[in-house]
Amino acid sequence: MSKRLLILYTGGTIGMQHTEKGLAPAPDLAANISALIGSGRTLASDPPQLSVQTVDPLIDSSDMRPGNWIELAGRIESVYDQYDGFVVLHGTDTLAYTSSALSFFIQKRGKPVIVTGAQLPFGYPRSDARSNLISAVEVAATLPEHLTQVCVVFGSRILRGNRATKISARAYDAFASPRVGELGRIGIDIEFQGQQGAPLPLPVNARALSIPADDAVVLLRLYPGISANILRLICQDTNLQALIIEAYGSGNGPVSDPAFTAAIREAIAKGIVVLVVSQPLDGVVHFDRYAAAHEFAGAGAVSGLDITPEAAVTKLYYLIAAGYDSREIKDILSVSLAGEMHLPS
Repeated sequence: MSKRLLILYTGGTIGMQHTEKGLAPAPDLAANISALIGSGRTLASDPPQLSVQTVDPLIDSSDMRPGNWIELAGRIESVYDQYDGFVVLHGTDTLAYTSSALSFFIQKRGKPVIVTGAQLPFGYPRSDARSNLISAVEVAATLPEHLTQVCVVFGSRILRGNRATKISARAYDAFASPRVGELGRIGIDIEFQGQQGAPLPLPVNARALSIPADDAVVLLRLYPGISANILRLICQDTNLQALIIEAYGSGNGPVSDPAFTAAIREAIAKGIVVLVVSQPLDGVVHFDRYAAAHEFAGAGAVSGLDITPEAAVTKLYYLIAAGYDSREIKDILSVSLAGEMHLPS
């Protein structure tokens, strides 16, 4: 029996067309999806039954906000029992944020949610739009049960959604997961690689979600010359509940500066959760490796281990939206909710 799949077009390059004012969303994309995919012979597997819906209004992915993630997750959950899988068409700028967010905000588990997009729109010479769409549909229809989760399918790669990050604005393999192995490769055949299974059921109870303030979470990338004053200015925002520090290497920062360390302690004393993640594409935070990282732990910050900045941001928005307080959030940050980080054994 063929699978029933829902394709949700949220916006982005994949569904745009050229106009006098530049690229703009194509109004007839939903009606033409079946034609764009082609006949059933295009798919190697039993052709799925496709339904297509368009998010109204369409969203430029650079305008994506936490409320959009909650709305998109709710839309999928509202019809979860009617379909065997879901394909989300999305702009590439924040695609890794949305794939990470959906892994948390969709509180039901057991069906594939495939997020894809394109570097060039349909109709452009050498566009990757059609091939990415076909691949996403086929992966949604054939993903093995032990790998079922939120995935990014883009170019030749199948990635865990909350491990993906954008690595190129020019290449067709625009996304990678440098901190963990891929779920599969797409070539003449689709080859699934079973190193990482599907995440376990959400280890926290499902909760009603409320839309958090956009400025409830801040991501701050360290750079030479950053001062304690920057931290203090950020922490004056009364909506701020979590500060992610994108630190050097294994979690290092200018914590030998007493004022910088003091500013972190002041933030934590205010009830702001401070999470430290690593800047390098293939990075892991180890507070016990260098003295410059150990000071973060001493100040009360939480290690993000190998979580990506995208997953860190969206995980914190999820925990805030679910109504957890700062103490609970700090505890849950050390738990892998959806396979977003590797816990030390």
